[in-house]
Amino acid sequence: MKKLSLIILLLVTTLFIGCGGNTEDALSPKVKAVNTLDQNMTEAYQMYVEKTLSRRVISYKLFEDVVTKDPLSGTDLDLIHKMLRSYLDSKDETAIKIDEYQYIMNDGDAAYTDKEELELLMMSLSAMLLRYDNYLLAYSKYNENSKLNDVLNYADSAYNIPTFTLRDDILYKYELDTDRVDINRMINYYKYKLRFYKDDTNSYFLYLRTLIEDSPSYQIGFEDEFFLFSWFDTLYEAIANSADEIFSSFFDTVSENIGNTAGLVETREGKLYRDNAITANVEANLYPGDILVERTPFRLTDKLIPGYWGHIAVYIGTENELRTMGIWDDINATYQQNIMDGKLIVEALRDGVQLNSVAHFLNVDDLAIMHDNNETDEDKILRIKRVINQLGKEYDFEYDIEDNSKIICSELVYITSLNIEWDTASTVGINTISPDNVAIVSTHLDTVFTIPLMYIDGELVTTNTKEKMTQILAEYEE
Repeated sequence: MKKLSLIILLLVTTLFIGCGGNTEDALSPKVKAVNTLDQNMTEAYQMYVEKTLSRRVISYKLFEDVVTKDPLSGTDLDLIHKMLRSYLDSKDETAIKIDEYQYIMNDGDAAYTDKEELELLMMSLSAMLLRYDNYLLAYSKYNENSKLNDVLNYADSAYNIPTFTLRDDILYKYELDTDRVDINRMINYYKYKLRFYKDDTNSYFLYLRTLIEDSPSYQIGFEDEFFLFSWFDTLYEAIANSADEIFSSFFDTVSENIGNTAGLVETREGKLYRDNAITANVEANLYPGDILVERTPFRLTDKLIPGYWGHIAVYIGTENELRTMGIWDDINATYQQNIMDGKLIVEALRDGVQLNSVAHFLNVDDLAIMHDNNETDEDKILRIKRVINQLGKEYDFEYDIEDNSKIICSELVYITSLNIEWDTASTVGINTISPDNVAIVSTHLDTVFTIPLMYIDGELVTTNTKEKMTQILAEYEE
């Protein structure tokens, strides 16, 4: 029973839904606060986190793609080896991030204030938790599948992958006793110091708190029973083999939600999510080429994105609409199948530019649709073609709009809507574009955009959507 209860706890905390709602209320900043640590330091750590979470998503989705295949194709093996190579290339950076500020617990550092020392320790703690979570939410599945376990432990000189990479480089760190001692010390230090700063609204501090406190590994704790997970058959099998039907139903829900978020930090579901009436209303108001802006204050990724809005996507249309525009036959067969499956929205996410369904996209609190009334049919067709051509590109963790080999969500609009003069920004010498830079164009007096549909905090805005957009952007800037 102890084993089953621990499994259930792991799965519940993985979802970050319901039980995490109070955490979000406690951590959401009510006002902007100035970070005290060096900006280059904090931005470098955020980029490290994003890349780490990206690798988790890729590893998780790859497992789902290959687990039932027999035999594995050459493409499958190539992707698995690239995943391993990416892990090996990043492990030294991860070790540095974990070790970098542990000295704070023993000696402190006169160069920093007490609060800054806590934030530095939180960076090391959250990096270690990310490594444990990556194993639990992604790599454990390979370890527990006999065929994939063998594949990940074979050497491959073509990718410079040594023998027993899964066993010696990934599983070993998960079970290492000295790491357990270190992380328990860091957690105890964090909990002790947090008492003095629990009401702090500094945005970077809240980012680190969310990263730590919504970690499944942190929520479960690091007692000895926790590490028995590495010897269980699989988390999935433990639920599926339960005699009680309620656990099978629970397992289905768990699988769906882990698939949606890939175990990323999300404290609850969006207020527009899983509502058939809202989904139908959004679908009824979407036309090919429409731009969607959304906000998810319950996700880690929104904690430090500048501005009110957090993400941008483009609706390309159904198969029939794309056929009518004469685009369909030019689309890759894989993407054609995605579209026939109802994946009609193009968005740039951590694991690349991809197609998703409206229902999947609506795991959000706020949504606005931007419709270009002045665009000619010819221009729209060319723009949608440009959007489709971005599919498969990697995510740009540098956020550089002048390097289009990789792109971010708002860059998807910037490099495809050529007739619009978009606002941009400059950060540390790099030209970039934020979701707010896109949204603000819809508020200009001479704008070509209308906002046919808007939801704010889960509620439909029934009148004056442009005024509402102007108001929320202005309020946030204040």
